Amino acid sequence: MKSKKLIALFGSICLMLALAVLPFLTACAKPAPAALIELKLNESYTAKDPMTTEAYEVWAKKVEEATNGRVKVTVFPGETLSKSKEAYDSALAGVCDIAMVPILYLAERFPLSDSMNLPVFCPTATAASRVAWELYEKLSEMKAEYSQAKLLFFYCTTPYQIHTAKKPVYTLNDLKGLQIRAAGAIDAAMMKALGATPVNITMPEAYLALEKGVLDGLLSPFGPMVAFKTADVTNYHVENADLKSNIFAVVMNLDKWNGLPPDIRKAIDKVSGVAAAELFGTVFDGTDAPSVQYMKQKGHTFITLSPEEKARWVEAIMPLRDKWVSDMAAKGLPGDKVLKEILRLVEKHSK
Repeated sequence: MKSKKLIALFGSICLMLALAVLPFLTACAKPAPAALIELKLNESYTAKDPMTTEAYEVWAKKVEEATNGRVKVTVFPGETLSKSKEAYDSALAGVCDIAMVPILYLAERFPLSDSMNLPVFCPTATAASRVAWELYEKLSEMKAEYSQAKLLFFYCTTPYQIHTAKKPVYTLNDLKGLQIRAAGAIDAAMMKALGATPVNITMPEAYLALEKGVLDGLLSPFGPMVAFKTADVTNYHVENADLKSNIFAVVMNLDKWNGLPPDIRKAIDKVSGVAAAELFGTVFDGTDAPSVQYMKQKGHTFITLSPEEKARWVEAIMPLRDKWVSDMAAKGLPGDKVLKEILRLVEKHSK
């Protein structure tokens, strides 16, 4: 009888112990939640600019959703982590994980990508962004330019116009001698061809340069002018010059990329590439009209070139294409092949 009681007591103790450790054993059996992957993205637009709020931050959210919350991209606007000209090297060095890279500042390192800064007359940012990505996908020589980093996507701006502070520009003669902000070698050559004097100043620096009279004007799309305050220090705008677009690459530190699990890389690729080009191009296309409206409300003057005058501008800058092709040939690069493909894609995406 006594032994039965001892057996019952022992059984009760075992049951209690089993119930006590069961939650622990169950927890141990569950896979540990994956550690959150946090990525820092550096870009140049202001915190309230649509390119920050509607493009970069939206893309970051798409990455988070595509990876089921396993990746969080924090956007640092206003060149917080790196100045634009150093952004690519900052990404390579790990100062930031992802960077917006204005190709025009690094034409020597990305000569074929810089082709998108030529006067190829793409009508919209969306069309130009599609052209850039398809060009990259087709040309192995262009892909080779990004061997040190992971290229996530390209995007391009709306067409560039001429904006001046004190002197309206109606003809090429009016541009002669004016100090015009023109970042990058192609922009500078374009301003020289039109008779202006190019000044290599970044967009964030342009406001003070215009305010102090260092610049007479700038080459820029309408979209960024309100956020960068250049709309407050210019008064005259040639609205149909449509001289060129500007291309940006968004790149990621290669070691960081290679260190991501394969399924995470696949998910990020899905929302990058052509999908991101479409997103960013569409947002950029939407920035021109509000900026123009803001300037019109301030009483600015908008100038439309006559067909004959515009033809003179186009004739002046067209030789830049041939010179670029010749420069690429001297470097052993297929400039002619690249330009022909761009023009084919521009026609395709301009319909």
